Amino acid sequence: MAKRKVSRKYRKKAIIERQMQERKLPSQPRKKINWKQFIKKLPSRIEKFCRDVIHELKRVTWPTRKALLNYTIVVIVTIIIFAIILGVFDLGFLRLVELMTKI
Repeated sequence: MAKRKVSRKYRKKAIIERQMQERKLPSQPRKKINWKQFIKKLPSRIEKFCRDVIHELKRVTWPTRKALLNYTIVVIVTIIIFAIILGVFDLGFLRLVELMTKI
């Protein structure tokens, strides 16, 4: 079946209508929250969250002291290099602006 040509004037409207037809209706209405039950379960949910966090932290592979020291040195050296590069560019642009204002 050939596509029906829609004039430019109505193209946007046709697109919106097609999207509305393709849109699915929600399967179930949203459930109402029982606040009393929610507040009652809140401490146990917080406790479960904390237990899960501790369990996950036990599974983490922590770096050794030597590796941590190496990573720290790499980060500090990288920061120093970028600070020097940024300082050189800043000084260059400052000189350029001073030169332009003297003209």
